[in-house]
Amino acid sequence: MTITPLAVPPNPPNSDAHRGMFFWGGAVGSADPLDTDAEVNALITFCGIVGCDVIYLDIWRYLGGGNWTAARANRMKIVVDGLKRSGLRVLALCGDLGWGTNHSWVMDNIVTALEHYNALCTQASQQFDGLMLDVEYWTDEQTYPAATNCPGLCELVRAIRNRNPSWLVGVFAAFGLAADDRPAITYNGKTQADGFHLMDACGLVAVGDYRNTAADNGGQIGIITCHTPWDDYATEEGREFQLYVGVETTNVLPSYITFYGLGKAAMETQLALVSSAFKLTTRSSYVGACVHSYAGWSAMGA
Repeated sequence: MTITPLAVPPNPPNSDAHRGMFFWGGAVGSADPLDTDAEVNALITFCGIVGCDVIYLDIWRYLGGGNWTAARANRMKIVVDGLKRSGLRVLALCGDLGWGTNHSWVMDNIVTALEHYNALCTQASQQFDGLMLDVEYWTDEQTYPAATNCPGLCELVRAIRNRNPSWLVGVFAAFGLAADDRPAITYNGKTQADGFHLMDACGLVAVGDYRNTAADNGGQIGIITCHTPWDDYATEEGREFQLYVGVETTNVLPSYITFYGLGKAAMETQLALVSSAFKLTTRSSYVGACVHSYAGWSAMGA
């Protein structure tokens, strides 16, 4: 079998500029969803059906650190080529909680590896378009305090962008990092919450607005409320970058943070309302929704 690109590129729902998706790999070998052409064709077909035109593709087990082999790099070239020839933008995905203060390791084991991979590609369609960092230091602030890890992550992003000006470099961020009660951090001459610093540093931010209704519901805030501080800041500051509304589809608790069990149509109904709220002529940063992740989304019922 061979990988067959889409004849017609994906069309993002709601006439949004983009629809993104996180893709996490498994173990190298038969357990990895990139391991066979049939699995990659299933991924490409799915992207065409749901209108996903941007994918954040986990690279660690293929290209990161000591995992690199010529065979794995060649396999990644085939996969990326199939996705890009189908009309998708492909960003490398990786991350760990402490990367904001471990720059040398990240540069040596991730950024240099990705640069080397792109340099070895013989066709532009095999190259990654950038890097998405999933560095969730806020999930353990006792070990990774925001006061040092947020500025560190911003500096890491800036360093990567300086080395690779053509790359789109972004981060995943929890919606609470821009909440009113989030403690302010002083960095680069500004004192403000982490989320605002991250927007200043990045070319792309996927905000984890993890709720399963667009509007507030049953005492829980909805996606629009979660995302509004991010969109307001981007608009007020005139930020020229890409801001995604991130949603969850995997089986996690509490149930109100995920669309798991609700079906694809129910999710799209809510995302259409979100799009209407943020896709305005006076606001340019919102580009669409970003779904976590392929495993959850593809397994959802209709």
